[in-house]
Amino acid sequence: MSQRMPAIEKPVEGPRIAVELARLGALLIVVVLLQTVVAPNLRVLGANPDFVLLVVVSVALLRGAETGAVFGFVAGGLVSLALFVPPGVQSLVMVAVGFLAGRYAETADLSPSVAPIVTVFAGTVLAESLSLLAQFLFGRQVPVGYLFGHWFVPLLVLNTLLAVPIYVACRWWLKGARHVRLPEA
Repeated sequence: MSQRMPAIEKPVEGPRIAVELARLGALLIVVVLLQTVVAPNLRVLGANPDFVLLVVVSVALLRGAETGAVFGFVAGGLVSLALFVPPGVQSLVMVAVGFLAGRYAETADLSPSVAPIVTVFAGTVLAESLSLLAQFLFGRQVPVGYLFGHWFVPLLVLNTLLAVPIYVACRWWLKGARHVRLPEA
């Protein structure tokens, strides 16, 4: 005669989920305010920092692909609404960045000190390429030399320099350890 296992083997995680959602919500409000109020007035190396991209990558590295994609969608949508840019473009870009950064965290074998730098670098290239493609499709034309020399390269350098401090702040706020599922062998 075999013993029946209980239907629920783990304790219910309702309060932990509520605390996690509250932390992510507060982080979302802070990053939207940083992007809409502080970033337009802060120019370093000839570029304005992309705080939304930095935080979306950090959340995705710490919490995984699904959480990164959802956080990116909501953050991109709120920033689009606040800055009166075409709706959906920023959300689409941040969903792609959040999902791919989360998948990278789930599958790659890099040290935690290198992962934010590499991921922010690749995420910035992806995000700005998708944004430029969207601008092209909307019919806005800007000289390519100006884009790379005065906007893309400085933004890439600035975001890469800010990757580790923003990642550390997000890790502290979200209370430390990575919650990314490890792939089964």
